[in-house]
Amino acid sequence: MNEFLEDTTDVYEKKYKDLKLLETTIKNKTFGNVQISSSSFFSISFDNVIFNHVVFTHVDFSNSNFTNCGLHYCQFVDCKMIGTSFSESTLKFCKFHNISGRYMSICSCKIHDLSITESDLLEARFLESFPNKFVFENVNLKNAEFNMFSLKNVDLSTCNIENFLIDPKYLRGVTLNYSQMVDLAPILGILLK
Repeated sequence: MNEFLEDTTDVYEKKYKDLKLLETTIKNKTFGNVQISSSSFFSISFDNVIFNHVVFTHVDFSNSNFTNCGLHYCQFVDCKMIGTSFSESTLKFCKFHNISGRYMSICSCKIHDLSITESDLLEARFLESFPNKFVFENVNLKNAEFNMFSLKNVDLSTCNIENFLIDPKYLRGVTLNYSQMVDLAPILGILLK
């Protein structure tokens, strides 16, 4: 595990299980073709870390931060991401499936082909990003906030958007179902009887 924690020591073609890391910083390194499962990374700061083809399964990232990171072709499956933050990072061809991501934040990120499915993102925050291909499918976005975050060409029709917060101009081009229009009426300044 030493190579996992050492700064500037890159890690390739490894499998890790049952790692327990708490309140530490991992920076200036690359992980390639790595599988990490059944692990806990509580309050970890990833700074300037590149993740290429990394699969995280049953990993607890609660209160962790990904800052200035590159995540390419990564998968997060059955992960706990409560309070996890992605800022000034690149997310390309990544998949998040069955994530417990309450209070998660994605801010000032470059996003290309990001898929989030079957996940709970209650009160998540999406800020200052203009994604190119973003998929939400069966995601709880109740009380989620979208600020300077375009939802153009995004299909939210299978998602819970109750008490969703967004500037109406960023809704242009979004796909919704009819019942969701009731949830968006207050945002659009529409009074319903």
